[in-house]
Amino acid sequence: MKAFLRLTLATVLLLVTIPAIAGGNKDGCKLQGSWYGHDGDGIAWWKSTADGQSASHGTLNLEVPSSVQFFPGAVTVTELKGQWKKTSGNTYDWTVIGYPLDATANTLFIAKVSGRDIMGEDCDTLLVADIVMEVFLPTANIDLDSPIMIETSFPDHPGYRVKVDLPELLP
Repeated sequence: MKAFLRLTLATVLLLVTIPAIAGGNKDGCKLQGSWYGHDGDGIAWWKSTADGQSASHGTLNLEVPSSVQFFPGAVTVTELKGQWKKTSGNTYDWTVIGYPLDATANTLFIAKVSGRDIMGEDCDTLLVADIVMEVFLPTANIDLDSPIMIETSFPDHPGYRVKVDLPELLP
């Protein structure tokens, strides 16, 4: 009888331990953290930070330095800020807004960008997909007014979690 109980206990412990060792998580990965990504040519293109006390939603800050090219007369685009929400196990939808500015810091447009992040099983890589940018006049209410332009030609691309990686210092 003792041998049967030990075998049963060992089996239960093994079944509980295997998913943890394999990195499995029945609730999926967590988006919180900092990320970076490349364009189709492999050039660093964006960086972001997803925050939040909840595993299901939070705030998102996105920087895309090259985005100024989409806006005539703009010399810079503010950091894009918005929200993310978990839509299934390892899938997150998000929307951010930013302001293209001219040389005197006047807002030229409102840029609203939405997309979907699909996290890899390792929880450290993701596929950024279904990106849509809507452009509004600077006086628009983005919840009520129609955009003056919609851009959907952004390719799906990979993203990578920024990890703590302190290099060994030479003596």
